[in-house]
Amino acid sequence: MRNKQLPIVFSLVPFFLLLLAGCGQGPGGGGATPTPYPTLPRTTYTVQRGDIVINAKLYGEVDPVAISSVSFPMDGNVDHVYVQPNEAVMKGELLADLTALKDLEIKANEIRQAVERAQVDLEIAQTLLDKYKAGGFSVYDIKIQELNVQLAQLNLEAVLTQYGLTDVSTALDAINAQIDAARLFAPVDGLIISRVSPGQAVTTDTVAFVIGDSNQLEVVATPTSSPPEAVLKMMVEGMAVTVISNAKPDQQMTGKIRQLPSPYGTGESSNDIVRIVLNQPPSKDTYQSGDKVTVQVQLANKKGVLWVPPAAIHQVGGRTFVIADTGMGPQRIEIEIGIQTQERVEILSGLTEGQVVIGL
Repeated sequence: MRNKQLPIVFSLVPFFLLLLAGCGQGPGGGGATPTPYPTLPRTTYTVQRGDIVINAKLYGEVDPVAISSVSFPMDGNVDHVYVQPNEAVMKGELLADLTALKDLEIKANEIRQAVERAQVDLEIAQTLLDKYKAGGFSVYDIKIQELNVQLAQLNLEAVLTQYGLTDVSTALDAINAQIDAARLFAPVDGLIISRVSPGQAVTTDTVAFVIGDSNQLEVVATPTSSPPEAVLKMMVEGMAVTVISNAKPDQQMTGKIRQLPSPYGTGESSNDIVRIVLNQPPSKDTYQSGDKVTVQVQLANKKGVLWVPPAAIHQVGGRTFVIADTGMGPQRIEIEIGIQTQERVEILSGLTEGQVVIGL
């Protein structure tokens, strides 16, 4: 079997030699020409002139205009809350109390009994003294009873001092004031806008209730963008807005920003709340307290400005520039930019309309 295979193997050798010779050299005997690397395409943009519009959207609710913020006179934990949001309250109405109220009531009852007991002892001693004097008792008996009156008086003063009271005439008011420190009452007539919850820890700085005027309504809204500071810094108090009722999307109302949070306006710095007054009066056909609304604000509207896409802008080391595609090759040009959106960046200086720049 081995002798029959040898002619076949040797007959293939000349074929492979010719094949190798054909692949080894081209014309002229030189080596193979290397394949060049492809040139990566560059994205370019043309400086254009057009309009840049920036709109913001806020979500909110129609609430009574706040006229009073109420806090507890002492720190503690909320026990009972007796009113709900959008509930009308009257001045002097009990809104909530603290868990410390029970202990304070027990303590107040103890103080009241101690003071009353000392007062009774003094009154008994004084009554007996008056009887001794009127009944012709001996000088000795009268003197002893005068001393008993003095002892009763000293005991009453000691009781008042023990509980931090000044005198009998104001003792009852002082005791009631200690109890009232754990209670919160409505300072004005109005409508509850917000409230604390049972079990919540509060301090004297915690706003427990916000009471509003049911005859004056406003929109309380917050920006939908993140971070909210990005749009808040572009707003000003008095700026016009469009308000759309979520229940009636075809109905549009107009208004203006009444208050922005600090440092952008005159409101509090602890939240991102924007307060808006509407030009239309409240009614069943327009809006009422509790309605959910969407607020649209046009923050900027610049017409006929130079712009390029954000991808054309380079920012390195505090410098803002573009790479211009010139006849002499790429050239870095520092620029000044203005307002910007996700699609357009305003060019204030450094470029002219029609220039071509290279993107990132």
